[in-house]
Amino acid sequence: MDSQGIFHSLPHHTSEPVCSDNVGLGGRGPTCCNHQKESSGFNGHDHFVLFTTLIVFVDTDNSQTTFFAVTITTVVAINAMCGFVQGGGTGIAGSLPKKYMGYNVNGMALGGMLASVAQILSLLGNTKPENSAFFYFTTATVFLCITFVFFRLTLRSELYNFYMSKQTSMIKKKDAPDEQRKKASNWEILKQIWVYAISIVFVFWVSLAVLPAVVVLVVSTSTEHTIWTGRLFLPVACFLLFNTSDLVSRLVAIRIPIPSRCKYITLLLTISRFVFIPLLMLCNAHPRSHLPVIFDSDAEFIVIIVFFALTGGYLCTIVLTQGPKQVKEEHHELAGSQLALFLGIGLMLGSVTSYGLVVLL
Repeated sequence: MDSQGIFHSLPHHTSEPVCSDNVGLGGRGPTCCNHQKESSGFNGHDHFVLFTTLIVFVDTDNSQTTFFAVTITTVVAINAMCGFVQGGGTGIAGSLPKKYMGYNVNGMALGGMLASVAQILSLLGNTKPENSAFFYFTTATVFLCITFVFFRLTLRSELYNFYMSKQTSMIKKKDAPDEQRKKASNWEILKQIWVYAISIVFVFWVSLAVLPAVVVLVVSTSTEHTIWTGRLFLPVACFLLFNTSDLVSRLVAIRIPIPSRCKYITLLLTISRFVFIPLLMLCNAHPRSHLPVIFDSDAEFIVIIVFFALTGGYLCTIVLTQGPKQVKEEHHELAGSQLALFLGIGLMLGSVTSYGLVVLL
């Protein structure tokens, strides 16, 4: 049944989000918990980003230590809130038809594109650092507010509540005690999606290992001193091109996916992406003391970045759209949340690895 058919089949409009009451922490279902994760994450994230925006023009020359401590605390808090939003959002998207998870991952790439465009506009405008920072954080605050409004509207939509009601009714039909079902479902779900869980770790491990830590050190090999070879080289040749290719590959993955029966091929492809680590390390990144520069052409660097982005975006979409569908329908949301957890593990491993790679240059 398509979306329109679902709308017409509903007896009435549901104005409040559905919460299952049999599974999850504290006696509340995963749906309800993810609602709370999303709402808390959005509220916390909005407040911290707004706070960061307001202190942009504060003179901190006489209190550098305090400013550094406040900045680090804010960064940690914002990233923690992002974890709640990402985990809850991925879990909720996993309980809906596959194409909605595709929309979710496409939004990640689109966010990267918007940040890249904002950076380029700032560089072209020759604005002061504090004005650029204010522009960035104001833009982020506006988009966060818009996103929160649409999130609340989604929770009250007929389509969303149809699937949540369906999932809740399936859970209630089971006869096992709540605690036993919780323990069994988490382990059983992980055993069914472990291939995709490991795959998403590898995808983001590789991506974060070299981007941005290694890639931001790459400089143009051109002898001409122009705006392109100078301040616009990395924002355009790397970040904008990477995010654009990433978005294109995610759109392609929705149209031409790797079938779930070929999940081991997906895992093999994610492992093969580790080849991009030495490839990017051998580009014209400086300073360097140990490795030679093999790819000393801007064109070669751009080609590597494009394929790096295409493979990452494609495989990320395949994993996040196919993974939750490997389990029973009532466990789609929990499977999506587990994949979000492993995605975070991949980000952590990539961040830690990046420090060692910079030292090896």
